[in-house]
Amino acid sequence: MKNILLAMMLLLVPTMAFSQTRTLNKFYRQHKSDKGIQNAKVPGWLVRTGGKIARKNVDGEQEKMAMDLLKKFGSVRFMYAEDGCKIKQDDVRSLRKNLLNEHFDDLIMIRQGQMDVQIMVQELDGVIENLLVLYNNPEDGEMAFISAKANISLEALSKMIKAGIEDKMKDYFIAPEKAEPGLEPVL
Repeated sequence: MKNILLAMMLLLVPTMAFSQTRTLNKFYRQHKSDKGIQNAKVPGWLVRTGGKIARKNVDGEQEKMAMDLLKKFGSVRFMYAEDGCKIKQDDVRSLRKNLLNEHFDDLIMIRQGQMDVQIMVQELDGVIENLLVLYNNPEDGEMAFISAKANISLEALSKMIKAGIEDKMKDYFIAPEKAEPGLEPVL
């Protein structure tokens, strides 16, 4: 009996440790089998392995930093609906409300007409534990849901963003021309 109980505990503990939040699980399970919805689950080991392989094939420092962040991802779930497949707007609003109750914060929110894109994170002590990207366009009947378990420090993420911004923005800033010593500009 003790062996059976021990085996069950060993199987359940990893499952609980790497599961995503209740609200995300419920929304995914509720809609993944709806007509017109494609979905996929990618296990964390596959994401990390893909990141290691991709890192060997990138050249830039920023790309290498991004591939290093993939090492910090766990399981990823994708769900996509198109062609007029409509998930009720009440369900999407309820998802957002419940995630806010589960200590998710808006990282980015973009709205244009009926279309909106939301990136939400669940962060604890400077570490992003869960990431959600939700694209919803009820007019066209399109919806995309990407949910990922992660262990990304905000410091590592900000370093990557700063490196990307500095690299992209350097062309917009003009270095002052060096004047010859001893010459003054004539007005």
